[in-house]
Amino acid sequence: MSKILKSFLIAITFFSVSTSSAFAEVFYVENDKGRFSMSFPDSWALGHNQKSDDMLTVWAPGTYDHASCKMRVREDRRFVVYPVRYSGEIQRSAYSKDFWFDYLNEYTDPYVAYVTDVGGLGRGFASYAEAFYTTAVGPKVVKQAIMFVSQYHDKTYILECSAEIAAYPKWHKAFLSVAKSIDFKKSISDMKTGHYTRDFLGDGQLIIYGERPFDDTYH
Repeated sequence: MSKILKSFLIAITFFSVSTSSAFAEVFYVENDKGRFSMSFPDSWALGHNQKSDDMLTVWAPGTYDHASCKMRVREDRRFVVYPVRYSGEIQRSAYSKDFWFDYLNEYTDPYVAYVTDVGGLGRGFASYAEAFYTTAVGPKVVKQAIMFVSQYHDKTYILECSAEIAAYPKWHKAFLSVAKSIDFKKSISDMKTGHYTRDFLGDGQLIIYGERPFDDTYH
């Protein structure tokens, strides 16, 4: 098998590209390890991940705009025992303002301008934040960013899109489109009975009969 064919087969394992015409307008990427998918304009380019939890990094065109989006995925199994109906409360409790203040500490001179807990990302509830910071790695760039964090099953998904502060308005709508395209592979049930196919909550009263009538127990 030629090296070119091997490279193609390896690439197609990680990325699925959807085209609407002979000239693609959007790239659709599935990340099996992170169990998510994301779409972005075909004029953007895949970049190198810098952090251990970076799963996908894409760069918009424009050398001096420094515009990019990256998806970070972290394992968090603290909430897997809770029914899906508590997802909103979990997000508001564990992934809100305090999370963003801690998250931005990896940058220089961070400033959180706005946080709301009424957002959504993929299949999860999300906190949405707008912030400013100076990059700590590579050339120093003062950036404006929009960020989303969502806890889904055993993973925390963090989408961060940012650009050089003067160029940010040009990319804001594109960043929102990327965020809207995010989806998670379904891994939890939306039913009150979890992954059971039978609705056992609708069963009648269970009676366990004892040796004598007054030994019966009702459940």
